[in-house]
Amino acid sequence: MKMLDIALKGLLRSFRSGFALMMMFAMPLMITGIMQFAFGGLVSDGESFDLPVTRVQVVNLDRPDPQSGFSAGRILVEFLQSEQLADILQVTEASDEASARAAVDSQEAGVAVIIPPDFTAALTASGESTTITLVQDPTLTLGPGIVKELISQFVDGFAGAKIATSVVAEQLSKRGVEVDASLMQDVAMRYAAWAKALGESQSQGAHPALDIQPPSGETEPLNQGTAMMGNVFAGMMIFFVFFTGASAAESIIREDEEGTLARLFTTPTPRAVILGGKFAAVFVTLAVQVIVLLFASALIFGIRWGEPATVALAALGLVVVAAGFGVLIMSFLKTTRQAGPVMGGVLTLTGMAGGLFTTGFQNLPAAYEIITLFTPHGWALRCWKAALAGGGVSDVLLPVAVTLGMGLVFFVIGAFVFRKRFA
Repeated sequence: MKMLDIALKGLLRSFRSGFALMMMFAMPLMITGIMQFAFGGLVSDGESFDLPVTRVQVVNLDRPDPQSGFSAGRILVEFLQSEQLADILQVTEASDEASARAAVDSQEAGVAVIIPPDFTAALTASGESTTITLVQDPTLTLGPGIVKELISQFVDGFAGAKIATSVVAEQLSKRGVEVDASLMQDVAMRYAAWAKALGESQSQGAHPALDIQPPSGETEPLNQGTAMMGNVFAGMMIFFVFFTGASAAESIIREDEEGTLARLFTTPTPRAVILGGKFAAVFVTLAVQVIVLLFASALIFGIRWGEPATVALAALGLVVVAAGFGVLIMSFLKTTRQAGPVMGGVLTLTGMAGGLFTTGFQNLPAAYEIITLFTPHGWALRCWKAALAGGGVSDVLLPVAVTLGMGLVFFVIGAFVFRKRFA
């Protein structure tokens, strides 16, 4: 009971300090709120990215095939004017090249597409080539790039049909089979039908070589803004929990300087019980801080931390490793004057090395990911990232085991140094 009384006294002492309350609760919430305010427009809830409509002027100078009347230029114009592309392209036909170029110069159009007179001949006859001219507004990049890609796909389709007919004709000739125009036309039509079906399936997110299946069960859509805020807040929570662990352990040094610890040692209560109560206060303080921050972040920022069992394990690992680390670094200090620079320097450097300040960034160097494994902060962050990603207990067993192991080792060493100091 005496150990619990001492722990409760240390807990109340921590929560009576305005500075401690600000560092424990206000600062992680405030920093995350600032991040959301600064970058919320980029990842706001419910908003989607819409491509701007590109205005296109098309000049069709293509001459149809004199025998069949087939015109590849006309098919290209109809392709660009199709309903499937109406959301991103506004296509109008121009009478001549000069008017189309003038429309781009005056920014009435973003792109001018000039189809040459020999376009059909180049696509259907062997050994022929030609060039489609694109004139773009130099201030635009995305729209002209889309138009270029669409035309490239269209031309590649004809080129594929041309290659297919050439290969078929060559193979049939080697086998002594007579090749006529109707057969080659049938081959080209079959290839065109296959290419069209492939294009339609890919436009709907399908591919004949891929079988994409949804996960079993119902899953809620993940909002990218909330996910980013969750990672940011996880980093801030871990940093300030480690800070609180060191600050709570510093109270042992402060009470030693104030003389209150010496008076406790004069009582019949064993010194091991007194120090045990002080250490227990560190763990309880951090547990309260983590619980409050989890609920506050869920209410204020809408963060979904994940499965309850996963979150509980991540919280346990964080509390143990932060408390052990705080007891360890404070055990080697003699005065509270040394505590300020050590807490500020050591905790900031280890937090940076652990990746706590880069949680909002993607595709970090692999070497940096390895460095985080050498810090307790990095392993704690792995726990919370797994929880935020919806991972189960099995996904956090390794990082939780590492944090618990580190925390216990830190605590045993720190407790031994403190007990030896006050023996």
